[in-house]
Formats: sequence, structure tokens, C-alpha cells
Amino acid sequence: MAVIIPSDISQLSLAGAHCSELDTLHQLKGTLPDLYTVYHSVHWSRESWQAGDVSRYGEIDFVVLGPDGAVVLIEQKNGPLEETDEGGLWKWYGAQRKNVGEQIRRSIDQVKAKFQQVHGKSNPLAVDYLIYCPDYRIKVANAVALDSSRVVDAKDRDQLAQRIQKLLPAYVSPWPIWRERVAAFFQQTFEVVPDIHAFIHNQERQFTRLSGGMLAFFANLEMEPYRLRVSTAAGSGKTHLAKYFFDHALSHGKRPLLLCFNRPLSEQIKAVVEEGGMVSTWYGFCDQFLQERGYQLDYQDMQQNRHYWNEVQDRVVEESVPDHWRFDTLIIDEGQDFVQDWLDIARLFLKDDPTADLIWIEDPLQNLMDRSAVQLPEATVRYHSLVNFRSPYTISEYIQRILQLPLIPANPLPGLGVGLSGYDVPEQQPDRVNRLLSRLVKQGFQRQDVVIITCRGFGNSVFSTMDQIGSHTLKRFTGQYDNMGQQLFSNGEILFDSIYRFKGQQAAAVILVDVAPTMAEGGVLTDKWQRLLYCGMTRATVRLELVVQQQLVTFFEAVPDSLPPLR
Repeated sequence: MAVIIPSDISQLSLAGAHCSELDTLHQLKGTLPDLYTVYHSVHWSRESWQAGDVSRYGEIDFVVLGPDGAVVLIEQKNGPLEETDEGGLWKWYGAQRKNVGEQIRRSIDQVKAKFQQVHGKSNPLAVDYLIYCPDYRIKVANAVALDSSRVVDAKDRDQLAQRIQKLLPAYVSPWPIWRERVAAFFQQTFEVVPDIHAFIHNQERQFTRLSGGMLAFFANLEMEPYRLRVSTAAGSGKTHLAKYFFDHALSHGKRPLLLCFNRPLSEQIKAVVEEGGMVSTWYGFCDQFLQERGYQLDYQDMQQNRHYWNEVQDRVVEESVPDHWRFDTLIIDEGQDFVQDWLDIARLFLKDDPTADLIWIEDPLQNLMDRSAVQLPEATVRYHSLVNFRSPYTISEYIQRILQLPLIPANPLPGLGVGLSGYDVPEQQPDRVNRLLSRLVKQGFQRQDVVIITCRGFGNSVFSTMDQIGSHTLKRFTGQYDNMGQQLFSNGEILFDSIYRFKGQQAAAVILVDVAPTMAEGGVLTDKWQRLLYCGMTRATVRLELVVQQQLVTFFEAVPDSLPPLR
């Protein structure tokens, strides 16, 4: 049985049983002898060493290291290919066509060059190649400008291991240190890691597929008027649902109004819904309405006057509502953040309140401001679910164990689990986070994939005034607004925000900081901290990092046996 690097194939199972590369990896593991080592998803780069040169990057699907230190690079091409008269085998990527032979030759040249750069010209690396097309049968081998002995197509796919062994005979070199040197070169010089963007892409695809079942259910509900209260867990697809109802109203000739509490979420929704209707935060809606009526809100006064928005709402009620400010459908997202008065005022903007559609979407477990539940019209139908489609199972099962909540994990993808770092005083956290950021970037996360979320108020964290952590620049709300009431952010690559502001959103990698919960009797978290951590931890779609007060690390290390160790 061949040695596989990375060795944990289950962590590569990102796209379920339909991942062709994963099938090939299982095949090679079971059919090659233990004298062979298979590296999967090898990302190479060669930095420029001459003025004007450009750094080059690429990826090799598989590198097989033979017993004597020679290697075979395998380029796998799934799906249909194209054979052309000019002598080439081509693969289409959207509207772009790439020559398969040129791709593998470029990889060979770059790998040889980098090996020479590391070990010198006197120690060349013996490199051969195979092109593996498990779904395509080559019609005219000579027409593809490739050596037919280097192509394994659909008719010979069961012979892949034999073809590899023919190129890499089971001859053990009398100089074993050479093979060790080649092995170290691939394991250390190259990034032999699971493709982070495959995790992210497949997580998004899986989430959309799973939450689509809920959309199909609501699409088949019939009621007149449509009055629905949806109470579901974080990661169930509530924002997808809000978008669906918005677009559905437009397609039926209705004018929808979609309101939520925080601005980042409203901007995200606004970017993906069809044109027509209106998407806004509650405060933004009041602002726009009054601006059209001739009132210019003073946002600087907002920071000194704690009754500011109550006064704004009183002014909204005093105004008459013109026809172009009336709507047929009212959609509230993150309804747990709303109060009764807001709903009552919003209903003044409906064309015909008794017959207008009302869709209320909420998660009571994310009620961080401890607000009373809003009362809806008596005829409202309620739908309740605790299913979480967003969080991969290594994260969702950890949340279940730590928070003791009756959530139902429904995402079969593994994700990259949960990490734990301790701190004695808050000022130690930036150093801890700097190390985590460097590690995540090295793993392959882009900086825009990572979010730092504080469990404290936005202005009460040690990170609140920081513009940089190590070499990583932070993007954060400055507390200032422009003349149009838009929030101003600092220039930076990694977003820093609070749980209160980041609700309703998600990120591939979440670093949760200022985790210093208070405990209730019996050694359990208080209700407030259960909600805070639940809200923060469910933002992560691939990797979750917790930066925890040192005296509570033991509590957070309590992981069920079914989970891998914290890393």
C-alpha cells in the first residue's frame, strides 16, 4: 500500500464521493506497493531571480516518488477533452481553452528548475509524466502531440498503477539518502496541503444545495395573505430565504420591502437580489424616508444623544406616506433584533396591511440584546427548525458539546476543525492572533477569507484601535460616517468586527477573540455567553479559532471522542 501525503484522506473528502481526484488517490493508495509515495495537490512556485522575471505558480494533481528517487508527475483531466487537427489535446475552463501537454511540460520544467535551484546543477531530478483522462477516450493518439505511452485514458484507467510502475521500476537505489532528499524537497519546499479554496468552494456549494430543500418547501406553501414566521438556527439559510421571498414578490408583480438590523448584512443582500423594491436596515430606511421629506439627519448628534433614534422614529410616524413609499410585501431578516414599535411603523408603509404579505425570519438564539419577542398578526403560520447547514461537522459537533444546545448538524463536510489559544491578560491576544493569521495564510487562506470577531462591544476590545497585527493590516469601522450616512472603514485586508455587527454573515476562517465567559452554577455558561458564543462560532464555514482566557481553556478543551484533537 502506497504512502499518501497528506496522510489523512478523510480531510481531503471535500466534495463527497464524487470527487474524481479523491477516487484516484484511493486507487493509487490501494494499488501501488509501499515502496512508492504519492503527494496530492502539490502547489509549486518559482520566484524570479533575474530582473524583469515574473514569479511563476502552478499545481500538480499528483507526484509519485519511486523507490530510487525518480518521480512521475500526473496531470488528471476530468470530463470531456478536445482533440484538434493542429496536434493538441485541450481542456476548456469556461471560455478559456488550455493545452494539456503544455501544462504538464511547464510543470516539469518549473519543478526541475526549482530542484536545481535548491540542490545545484550537478544533481538533476529525474522527472517523467503521465496524463490521466479517466472520463475521455483518446481517438487518435498521434494527433494529440503526446507520447501515447504517457497517456492513460478511460479504456486503460484500471492500469494507472501499472503504468506508473513501468516508468518507476521497483529498483531500490544503493544511495537511499538521495530518495530522502527528493522526499524532503517535495514535502518541505512545496505546499503539500489540502487546497483551502477547495474547502471554501465545496462548503459554499454544499450549503447552497442543502439549504435549497428549505426553499423548495416554502415555495410550495399556499396561503392568502402569505403570513409566515420562520424561526431557524444559525446556518440554516435564512438570508437565502429572505432573498427568495424578495425575488419571488418581484416576479409576481409585487413591490417588496426587506429590512434587517445591521448594515453589512443589508449591503450583502442588496447586492444579490433582483432590482426593484427596497433593501435597507431599519435605521437606514427611516433615514432615506425623512431625507426625501426634507429632513437631513445629523449623524454626529447620534453619538451624544441616546434618544436620537426614538426621536427619528417619532418624526417618521408624523409624516404622511406617499404612494411611491408603499409596498406589497414586508420581509424582516434577523427579526430577533427588532422591537415591536419598528414592526408597527414598518406596517404603515404597506399598501393594504390586511392583505399584504409578511415574512418574519429570526433566530431567537442570536438575540444578543435580550429583546422581547415581537408579536405578529394572529393568522401567521410558524415554522421552527434547529438544523444547521453551514457549519462543517468538526465545528458543529464542537458547538453542540461546548454550548449544550439542541442543534442538528446537517453538513457532512469535515472542515478544518477548531483551534484553541489561551491568554492571561487581554494585551497578550494580538501576539496570539498574529501567529494564527500567519498560520492560516500559510495554509492557503486569503486574507479576505479571515475575520477577527470580538465577543466584547466593538469599541471595548484591545483590537478596537489597532490598524495592524504583525504584518497583517486590519479593516475596521472607524466610527465615522460620510455625508450620506455610510460607514467609513480603515484601509486593511483582514476585517475586525464585533459579534453584534457581524451577525447574519459568515467567513471561511473566524478568529473569535476576547472569549472570557462568565459561568453559572454547575460549571455551565450563562445564557448571555451561550448566545454570544453560539452566534460567533457559527460564523465559521471552514476553520474556527478561539482565543480564550487561560483559566477557562480547560473548559473549552472538553471535546467529544468523535472529534479530532484540537490543532
